Amino acid sequence: MEYPVLCALLVFLTTSKDVRGQTIVASPNPAAVNSNVTLQVYPDTSIPGGMWFHESTYILMWYPEGSLVDPIWTSRITFNSTSLALSIRSVQVADSGLYLIRGSMQLIGTLSVQEPISNATLRADATDLVELNDTAVFTCSVTTGSSLSYLWLNGSSEVNASLVRLTNGGSTLSIATVTRYDTGPFRCNVSNGISHDMARQSISLKISYGPSDPTITTNPKMAAYIVGSNISLSCSAQSNPNATYQWSFEGQSLNQGGTQLLLGNSKQTQTGNYTCSAQNSVTRRSASVTTMIRIVEPISAVMVNSAGKQPIQNQSFTLSCNVSGPADYIHWMKNNQMISDASVTDFSVVNKTLTINSVQRSDNGNYSCEAFNAVSNKTSNPYSLLVNFGPEMPVTNGRALALTGQNVTLTCSASSQPPSTYTWVFNGSQVATGSVYEFVPLTSHNNGEYTCMAFNNITNKNSTASQKLTVIEPVTMATVKVLGAQPIANQTFNLTCETTGSVYSVHWMRDQLPLYPDSIRVFSMDNSTLTFSPVLLSDNGHYQCSATNPLSQMNSSNYTLMVNYGPDTPVVMGPWLAMTGQNVTLTCSASSQPPSTYTWVFNGSQVATGSVYESGPLTSHNNGEYTCMAFNNITNKNSTASQKLTVIEPVTMATVKVLGAQPIANQTFNLTCETTGSVYSVHWMRDQLPLYPDSIRVFSMDNSTLTFSPVLLSDNGHYQCSATNPLSQMNSSNYTLMVNYGPDTPVVMGPWLAMTGQNVTLTCSASSQPPSTYTWVFNGSQVATGSVYESGPLTSHNNGEYTCMAFNNITNKNSTASQKLTVISPITQVQIHTPLKSPIEGQSYTMNCNVTGPVDHVDWWKDGLLMSSNNRTNFAVDNRTVIINPIQQSDMGDYKCQAMNAVSNMTSNPYSLVVNYGPETPMLFGPWLAASGVNVTLTCSASSQPPSTYTWVFNGSQVATGSVYESGPLTSHNNGEYTCMAFNNITNKNSTASQMLTVIPGITSVTVKPNTTPINLKQLTVTCEVNGSYSALYWMKNSVSLYGSTNSSLHILNNTLHFNPVTLSDNGTYQCVATNLAGNHTSPPYHLQVNYGPLDISISGPDSAVIGSGVKVTLKCSADSWPTSQYDWLFNQKSLSKNNPILDVTVLTENAGKYTCNAINSVTNITMSKIHKLNITGNAVLPLHSSAGLMLMVLVALFVPVVNDLWSH
Repeated sequence: MEYPVLCALLVFLTTSKDVRGQTIVASPNPAAVNSNVTLQVYPDTSIPGGMWFHESTYILMWYPEGSLVDPIWTSRITFNSTSLALSIRSVQVADSGLYLIRGSMQLIGTLSVQEPISNATLRADATDLVELNDTAVFTCSVTTGSSLSYLWLNGSSEVNASLVRLTNGGSTLSIATVTRYDTGPFRCNVSNGISHDMARQSISLKISYGPSDPTITTNPKMAAYIVGSNISLSCSAQSNPNATYQWSFEGQSLNQGGTQLLLGNSKQTQTGNYTCSAQNSVTRRSASVTTMIRIVEPISAVMVNSAGKQPIQNQSFTLSCNVSGPADYIHWMKNNQMISDASVTDFSVVNKTLTINSVQRSDNGNYSCEAFNAVSNKTSNPYSLLVNFGPEMPVTNGRALALTGQNVTLTCSASSQPPSTYTWVFNGSQVATGSVYEFVPLTSHNNGEYTCMAFNNITNKNSTASQKLTVIEPVTMATVKVLGAQPIANQTFNLTCETTGSVYSVHWMRDQLPLYPDSIRVFSMDNSTLTFSPVLLSDNGHYQCSATNPLSQMNSSNYTLMVNYGPDTPVVMGPWLAMTGQNVTLTCSASSQPPSTYTWVFNGSQVATGSVYESGPLTSHNNGEYTCMAFNNITNKNSTASQKLTVIEPVTMATVKVLGAQPIANQTFNLTCETTGSVYSVHWMRDQLPLYPDSIRVFSMDNSTLTFSPVLLSDNGHYQCSATNPLSQMNSSNYTLMVNYGPDTPVVMGPWLAMTGQNVTLTCSASSQPPSTYTWVFNGSQVATGSVYESGPLTSHNNGEYTCMAFNNITNKNSTASQKLTVISPITQVQIHTPLKSPIEGQSYTMNCNVTGPVDHVDWWKDGLLMSSNNRTNFAVDNRTVIINPIQQSDMGDYKCQAMNAVSNMTSNPYSLVVNYGPETPMLFGPWLAASGVNVTLTCSASSQPPSTYTWVFNGSQVATGSVYESGPLTSHNNGEYTCMAFNNITNKNSTASQMLTVIPGITSVTVKPNTTPINLKQLTVTCEVNGSYSALYWMKNSVSLYGSTNSSLHILNNTLHFNPVTLSDNGTYQCVATNLAGNHTSPPYHLQVNYGPLDISISGPDSAVIGSGVKVTLKCSADSWPTSQYDWLFNQKSLSKNNPILDVTVLTENAGKYTCNAINSVTNITMSKIHKLNITGNAVLPLHSSAGLMLMVLVALFVPVVNDLWSH
């Protein structure tokens, strides 16, 4: 039977094909060792026969009648021939790999079996490192686990793999040349597809760095400081451990350490460069920074002076600025604006004088100078400059033409400083002085030329100007008069202008505008007569004539021209229709000059005169035609016009009334409009809008009745009717239509669920007109009336159905609605109960939620987050119990349980769960190498709850308790291993860690000594003396290593510096540094100051003097030298004075000759000389032998310095 099956299956296998989109899926995948896995085809498909393989290993074969399983797999698998699912029990790592189905289809899938990870551990090769020197190496390992992947963390951030080196599959992390930012803490997280574990112990690095970026800050921070200021300099640098600091001034050590340098009550001599040098004893590095401090005296006074002469235009003028105190520069200002250097302005050296080469009036103003130095500035009081000039060409003002009898004033002005004096000349004779010349009343004798002369007594200049005056007679009268008849429209009319005085011309004006001749208006030859031919209405207006000569003008008064005409056809105004009882007014008007008189005629009879007709109360007899006649008694003309008047009765009443029954929804309803008076039409309105008939609303023939068939709720509103005729209208008052209906099905509002003890209110409402009455029924019995039902405190007896019935006594209808009410009890207390034993990591721990009251559901919360079950957390007894097995440190937190039912919920007070654990492996901190004589401190810490107690063991014996071990001064006996044991009295566990300490001999002192006094261009040897053993020694100059120095005259041999020779460029601060395994030891600074000179000797002072010009002259000797030279003077090879660079010589003929200065350096034993020749000329003063002569000598001696002092100023 099996043979044909195998043959058929062979056919399937040889004809199999790959099916895209179908695959083998493993669940779970990846899978943990010893778990069960199911492999199945996705999506589902049917394959009548085929074979399962693991990699190339046969598992089973199936066919329609059954299956064959390899005996090796029989006990571990289950096969479902319908779904083709293959289940494998207790999988192992070796079960990982490819799984295949081969049949009519070929399918493939993968399975990964992984071993869970446990006990991830992190260690570091070293934790005490130096920046940019050392490499940090971390290794992460696990006890068990497969297919491992490593994640490295620095703090809470993932380590950037591009900046580090990962080896051994990522388990080793190397950071080459660590920096100060690599301190950590570092952790590793190991994971695979089924588990992960974070190393419990993080490692932090102690990285020594710096010093770098040294800075000096000053307080206060200023570019310069005033003498006497208190200045604080603070030095800082980035360094770990903290750097030590030394201060120097201009390259010379101040023998002061620390971060601060104070300059109290500062002096000008303290100006210079201050240097702060920072050193790190661990990194053996140093850095320095220099800042400039400038201290300056303030300016005390500033004044502007002139040279004495007056400033005159176009001449030179000089101002000087006198300053008390040091001035770096001076600014000149004019009217508070800075003066710039220009071609017309010269400034002396440092701007002490201001010269205006050609002073102008534009230079007038307030001049001041402002002196500046680094700590102060001061401005002088203003010097007011007023430039003298002129006089310029005078300007005369006054009339050139005047009338006889007038008073005329001529004025003269010329620009001048100071102001000029003035003289007036008429026809060659002086007639007045001063700038103003006033005439008596003019006559023709005053015609002529008047000249004004201006004179300036400072500039000694004068200037003249002239003006002519002409005298004439005035015009005194002009009047407009009528010639002939009065003006009548379309007839000729004449006006004339009468004048007195000398008239040159006459002009006519109408309404104050010039009048020109045209075809109707004509002027006479001399313009004195104006003729209208003919005169028209458009000629009406105000007419004037104007008579003029060159000096006077006279305008006539207005003549008003009014042309007579009319009357035109009258216009009648008033109503053509009126009601009985009214008064009617008719008015009549006709255009006419002068105004017309009026007469009224009714039905052929005169009824009134005047332009207005008033009727009195009207009756029907007042119907008819009214005629108005207008008459002009000047033009002797008349004109008439007529109007008809009709009188009717008014409407006096309109009222809306109900016909028949009250309005009930869906029944017929009628309204009628009752009126009095003569009514032509009736209109209906609803809510003030016109109402029109439709299929429901119908009007009667005369619109007096409105029928609703039927009336609806939508017809509610305010109704009016309006009765009208052509002259009156009456609107009725509002009739408010309110249609009665209902009640509709009631609506019951209120809770359907309540707690015992609560009061419940149910409300019932039903749409109804008029409003319904209400009745409440509970379990078949009436319990209340009204729309509101109030229960009182609830009990379980209040459970049931409540019915509300609404009734309308107009429509005689009722309607009902019901609501159920369920009453339950609330939760009153929730507490978390825990066992008496303390929670210890790795053990099981249980918490119970005790609730008083009915409970529907219980939730557990940790640190504000809802808890759910996982592989360690399980819930039992309707979630009232939570079991954590095993408990871990991550389970620490605040726990709450929350109990709920349909009407209430309550949360317990928080229970703070603290998990006891540890101690974990301790961490030791402290040096592994130290010098004898120093004190060493070792510290021990281990993660533990509660905190561990600590015991220190050295070479098998307890030496201390507590987390800190302090050694005391070290000796060789302190070499050995130090062990710290941490013990937790709750978990009853301990853990230990050890560290070796090596003690080496120490260095006790390092000093620098020179072999001789340093003299320029001579040999010098400097030796570094060290007490104690050392492994290396190096030299520094100004805190910079001399290793690799390019100074060819400097040679380093072992512990000595050889200068061959020493020069001034070798000046500086030298130190030597001796090192051993315990650290660096730096000598105190040796300040090398090379002695030299004297060089460049010179003598300053005059080469000659004149007897009588002064009492003495001064010679000064100077030379470049260190230390400062001593100075001796000789006169003509004879010694004069010792140790003084200044020599005062009395101006006498016998003191003329050669003066020699010797500059002597007592350290270099070098002397330099300089000769200065002084010539003295003039007569010697005769001897005075009497007492009067002696007194005169004293007076001269006293007076000469005074004269010299005055001359110098």
